Amino acid sequence: MTMKKKYFLLSLTILAGLSLSSCSLIKSYSSRKPSDSSSRVSLRDDSDTSSSSRREKDSSKTTGTMRVGSDDYGYISIPDNWIKFTDVDGGDSVQYTDGSGYNIVTMNAYTKEKANIGEGEEFNAETIAQRIAYHWKDNKEVDDFWGAKSTVAGNEAFQINVILKSTQNLTVWVFKQGDKVYMMSFEGDEDTLYEFIPYIEETWSVSKDGGKSI
Repeated sequence: MTMKKKYFLLSLTILAGLSLSSCSLIKSYSSRKPSDSSSRVSLRDDSDTSSSSRREKDSSKTTGTMRVGSDDYGYISIPDNWIKFTDVDGGDSVQYTDGSGYNIVTMNAYTKEKANIGEGEEFNAETIAQRIAYHWKDNKEVDDFWGAKSTVAGNEAFQINVILKSTQNLTVWVFKQGDKVYMMSFEGDEDTLYEFIPYIEETWSVSKDGGKSI
């Protein structure tokens, strides 16, 4: 297992028991503008015209899509050549990989009880996102780190972007729907992340039969 992957799985584990009611690490969500090196993991907004061209480019790389996930974590569409991945340190997450064990999508969700919300803490997406941000902000393996606002299937999402010194990328989406906070993440190389963003942001649904087609 790579060092980066160990760090990432640890960040999932600490969510359940860490209280950070005074923490405020990702407040300037939209202050960072996409650059040549980061546009592939930056927030897309209404002025971004690249989504359709991305999908046209990516459509030739796979024969189709399949729905994966669970009733607890929701479902997304992913390329149908990806396979289920189970890491010994992955906890109760649902994970899939392109076969490399390097490019991995991870799905999870938190009830108020599972998140171990402390006194004075509010159970919402921002609280969970702050916990993840706190874990990464002083990590010596991190080359770049920033927060952004995004949407996942129409839900406002807090997006945490990490680039490691090894050039590996991690993007996490945290959003609340109903009585759960959902967390979707992608870790791997920049090109695959670039292709994978629409699968998470556009196809997620609580229903296996729901979600948009891309």
